[in-house]
Amino acid sequence: MLAKHGARALQVVHRPHPVCLASLQPHAGACTALTLRSKARARRVQAGLTIFGLCSVLDGASRGFSMVAAEPAETLPERELSLLHRHFGGDASVHDNAPMPQQARSGGTISALSVQIPALEKLAEYLRSDDVQIFDLGFGSGVMTAMMLAIAGKGAHVVGVDLADKVPVATANLLSEGGCPFTPFAKDSFSLLGGDAFDHLLAWKEEGKLFDVMYAGCSMDPRTDQLQLFLGQLKPAGAAVFNLGNPGRQGMYFVAEGGKSCELLMRVNFMMAESPRTPRLSGPELPLDPNELGAWIRENIFGTHSPEL
Repeated sequence: MLAKHGARALQVVHRPHPVCLASLQPHAGACTALTLRSKARARRVQAGLTIFGLCSVLDGASRGFSMVAAEPAETLPERELSLLHRHFGGDASVHDNAPMPQQARSGGTISALSVQIPALEKLAEYLRSDDVQIFDLGFGSGVMTAMMLAIAGKGAHVVGVDLADKVPVATANLLSEGGCPFTPFAKDSFSLLGGDAFDHLLAWKEEGKLFDVMYAGCSMDPRTDQLQLFLGQLKPAGAAVFNLGNPGRQGMYFVAEGGKSCELLMRVNFMMAESPRTPRLSGPELPLDPNELGAWIRENIFGTHSPEL
């Protein structure tokens, strides 16, 4: 885990194949996560060197990124979560860094555990409340839905949206026993929907439906209003992990407390979200610097100019 013993850690994700447009579009390529645990390696990353022949890393300063040191987090049941991840077809350890293919005909990959555990560490405090309402954009195999439910409080419920052919696959995974910790999950603990996630987000906006925790497994385009539609359904006291940016310049972010907390967790290169509901806009794109992004979120999502709520 990145935050063990308070050590500084950087994580870089690289997808060696071309990235398709997706929210709901398939891609059979893989993304390889490389966890860098020493200051010496971190300096090599910032210098843009190639590590172990796996990935060439963009220099953060020249690309407008600032990297956040991992903070100590409440311990997760990593062994049990690793078994659960493997049960859904993913890799079995945070050290594997091996995305695996999804079973659905539309394709796609299951993100490496080394990418999903840091997201869970940040969301855990919010997930552990009773009756927490959770949204999973691009649930794929259902593995992140499962891991969030695994550490969530009583009465937790996940709503997920992805391509229609992924619904029966993820549902079967969630209801399967297989001798795995946490499984099977109760039928009434999740609702998986097929279709365009932004259609659902717009409908929920009209209904006033809000979530305590939100997670996105694809990257949103900063030249659209995708992030505004996504975070618009987050409760002010809630938390979200999402990816923002275009291929070659994307980050995974954690946002909480109405934008008061906004952190860049790692650089990534994920499938892009695409929807006819969210065409590219003519104005400036959203900032990728976490401080500037946090200020934008406070003003445009939660209606406050102040860094404090």
